[in-house]
Amino acid sequence: MAGLTFAACSPKLAPAGHYQDSPVAADGVPSEWKMPLRFTNAAYTMQYNVTNDDQNIYVAVSSLDDITQLRILRSGMTIYFDPKGKKNKDISLHFPIPKAPDPNSSRSRGDGSTAYYQNQNGNQNPAQNRDTRKEELLLQSDFYNTTGFTSIENGQFSVGDPKTPIHVGIKLNNQDSLLVYEVVIPLKNILGPDWAAKAAKKNFSVGVVMDAVAGSGSGGGGRPGGGFGGMRGMGMRGMGGGGMGGGGGRRNGGGQQAQKEDANWYEFRLATK
Repeated sequence: MAGLTFAACSPKLAPAGHYQDSPVAADGVPSEWKMPLRFTNAAYTMQYNVTNDDQNIYVAVSSLDDITQLRILRSGMTIYFDPKGKKNKDISLHFPIPKAPDPNSSRSRGDGSTAYYQNQNGNQNPAQNRDTRKEELLLQSDFYNTTGFTSIENGQFSVGDPKTPIHVGIKLNNQDSLLVYEVVIPLKNILGPDWAAKAAKKNFSVGVVMDAVAGSGSGGGGRPGGGFGGMRGMGMRGMGGGGMGGGGGRRNGGGQQAQKEDANWYEFRLATK
């Protein structure tokens, strides 16, 4: 009877994750990933995957959707790591850092939508201007914030800073308009140096979160809102190796609307070889 009681109280182990056979370079080029990525958000505008090897955990996010791309580039995305397999937010990386709107630039008033660009100086090529805006934001995507990692200070770092072992990258692949976001973090900076001895017996979870953005109407630039409050676990939606890739590439929309947090959590056990 005691054995049955113990079994009933034991936490249910999540499925083992995927072992990454070849290391990932955080360069925004998805050559190390099987496309489309395994999971998607509820709106099918963003895909993601999480893998690990015996050194690092790897996160990839991709999107073909214009509004999602601009949201990520303008306000950033937060990746959470919970060694207890829940949805705690004590360990996080936010990249890129949100961009403050330039008060001297009329372009800072828009969200990259078709309606906005059609109203600027009679411009009849909104797609070209929208892509130019993305390129500008990509050039500014050179800082990230860290919280709660072992042996890494909390705070802001530049991409490629030698004081941190974290690697991040984001790129718009011009041949197919796919935005790819990649993160590489040593597991010892999340779980400590002896993580492998415990990995098979403990659940682990990763949250891929587009933070809430306040509506700005015809002004402002959109900022993350609410201190990351009100997270809702979307769960994972398996893509299987097939299915949708990138969410349809929406090309329209009006002024910038308030956007709710889009939280996607993946619970698994770290893979070992």
